Amino acid sequence: MASVKLARVFRMGATDLPDPDSELSPDQVLDHFKSIFPTLRYGKVEEAGVEGDMLVYRMESNSYKANG
Repeated sequence: MASVKLARVFRMGATDLPDPDSELSPDQVLDHFKSIFPTLRYGKVEEAGVEGDMLVYRMESNSYKANG
């Protein structure tokens, strides 16, 4: 049985972002996208699963509530 390397995709809401560098860990990719999307500043990344020939990671911004 041959192994297949899946392309990684990082999903933020309804937007799929391409993998900037396959050598980076998912947390390093999150750090990369923080400079582009400030809402990810305190965000997290988690593996969502396989969709077709893609390994999908979900990036979520940390929800916060204002005091008051």
